[in-house]
Amino acid sequence: IGGLRIPFDEIGGLCVLTSEKDKWAKATYDLNFGLKNAKDHVFNPDITTLAEQEVPDHELLLGGFPCQPFSHAGKRKGFDDIRGTLFFDIARILDFKAKTSRVPNVIILENVRGLVTHDKGNTYKRILEVLSTWYSVSPLLLNAKDFGVPQSRVRIYLVGIRKELVSEHQLTKELESALSSRAQARTKVGDILDSNVDSKYRISDRLWASHQARKARHESKGNGWGYRLVRADSPYTATISARYNKDGSEILIDDELGNPRKLTPREAARLQGFPEDFNLGPSEAQSYKQFGNAVAVPVVRFLAESVTNYLSIGT
Repeated sequence: IGGLRIPFDEIGGLCVLTSEKDKWAKATYDLNFGLKNAKDHVFNPDITTLAEQEVPDHELLLGGFPCQPFSHAGKRKGFDDIRGTLFFDIARILDFKAKTSRVPNVIILENVRGLVTHDKGNTYKRILEVLSTWYSVSPLLLNAKDFGVPQSRVRIYLVGIRKELVSEHQLTKELESALSSRAQARTKVGDILDSNVDSKYRISDRLWASHQARKARHESKGNGWGYRLVRADSPYTATISARYNKDGSEILIDDELGNPRKLTPREAARLQGFPEDFNLGPSEAQSYKQFGNAVAVPVVRFLAESVTNYLSIGT
């Protein structure tokens, strides 16, 4: 829905192509970025159908993708071992650009931290092998709570700079320096909460009883599974997920007036660091799903500031 794009728009970037298959996410994206009136912008509804020739030349490629198993991961079968995965579509665009003009100066890919161990590490290994054809790549595990939003959300970001511009050692050193020199953020959940919230967001007696019973069952077995309850003075929440609308169990707000409540869609947007004027779609269920799938914008803003020197954008 544009979380990756926003920080680069802020520093003067011009988005030339977007690909999104989900119709609800596309509607929210259109609401905020105006696809119909966007100048020099290509929209593609399914990247697997996107011909490489349709992709304009660009300096920055941003993306997230599912980590499906690769058929022969790690066996150096060229592009055959990544065919059928969405990472393949990123790679084929890069390969085409390398052969016809030039790959973008910078690539930033976001994924869940489980990517590193997926398929016994073979998937991650193969992704790095493919990217290293053109890029010096620095993997970063970054947590949203360290960047000013009260949410523990660890994601892996693969930051690649074209090899002609930087060495792998130099890139890693630059990013580590940027991380160590930034101001440490202190957060609390109350920073993103509204003062007056409709009672419809309070969970029912039946659901609250179900949450409590499930947690008690898990505690009796010695594990910590179950609902997560936070208060305004809590430093951060658990990770919001795409299933949040189902029962809100991973983030319940303590409500002294009654049963705990779920976040509102606007609070979910703030939890991911989206700007206050970001337009929400008409469906609350879809909004929860979209923000659960989104990136934490302040994390991407840090990355945008860190790679600006390698992009011919901004003032």
